[in-house]
Amino acid sequence: MIMKRSLALLAFARSRIRRFARDRSAASGVEFALVLPILIMLLFGTADLGHALTVSRKIDEIAASAGDMIAQQSTWTQTDVAKLLSGASFILQPYDTTGLTITITVNDVDNSGKATVNWSAALNTSSLGSGTASAIDIPAKIQEAGVQVVLTRVQYTLTTPVSAFFSNFTGQNGYSFDHHFFNRPRVSDTISYN
Repeated sequence: MIMKRSLALLAFARSRIRRFARDRSAASGVEFALVLPILIMLLFGTADLGHALTVSRKIDEIAASAGDMIAQQSTWTQTDVAKLLSGASFILQPYDTTGLTITITVNDVDNSGKATVNWSAALNTSSLGSGTASAIDIPAKIQEAGVQVVLTRVQYTLTTPVSAFFSNFTGQNGYSFDHHFFNRPRVSDTISYN
């Protein structure tokens, strides 16, 4: 009797194993379980990239707006430029502005095309000294001897949960932006700073 039960149990186990091997109804569930982590990473990565593109657009807007405002007047005071830079930083809202740096330099261009800093102002960083070389090369199409060029440089690092998670793999703790914008004075050839 024990032998009969053992054989019956063995036959039952074999039939269950065969049935399990032939059954394909749970295959899609297993595939979904394997693909789900990749889909979740794609979802968060897409949202993360959306934030990065929005910040990139806002950084461009800060550089263009601040440089354009400086170019519209022939004389600026230190207080007015500080207010302008502080106000321009609000364009980045609702993102954190603590890592945002804005540097405005008004460069003199000589007959040979060499650009040197006439004056500079900055937010959350140090300004460039008068007489130093321009931080960024000014394109030849913008240069004109005797006409100053306004260079606005905006730098920012956006840290998101996804970029922080992948910082061990990428070696960077976020998206780094370094955008610049050139303007020529609109009212006169020079812009003074008191």
